[in-house]
Amino acid sequence: MPWLFMFMYGVNAITFVPLLLFGFWPWPSATYKINGEVLSYSEFWLSGAGPLSLVFIGSMAYLSFATAKGLLWSRWGNLCYWSAIFLLFGYGSVVGLVISSTLVAALWYYTFRSTKVVAYCS
Repeated sequence: MPWLFMFMYGVNAITFVPLLLFGFWPWPSATYKINGEVLSYSEFWLSGAGPLSLVFIGSMAYLSFATAKGLLWSRWGNLCYWSAIFLLFGYGSVVGLVISSTLVAALWYYTFRSTKVVAYCS
């Protein structure tokens, strides 16, 4: 596995389990806030935040699996996932947007032009 893919795999694999365990624990007795509004346990699930969080965590786990197996679509999955994170970090700032765009371009170049990545995912 190429070194950057190994790093991305490690970050995903290490973070999705704690997000799953501690993001929803203790389940019924927790208080949740969305935009400063306190939600009960059932409101958290009915608002769509709970299912959306589970889908996000599940996609992190599946992307980690696909990266470890070297599936072809994992290149696109990693590019989209990390690009979204980079662009969120740069949101609201011109300098942050330039830096984030540069990181996305570098990640695209590495993902689709690196011979090691192309060989690994073929």
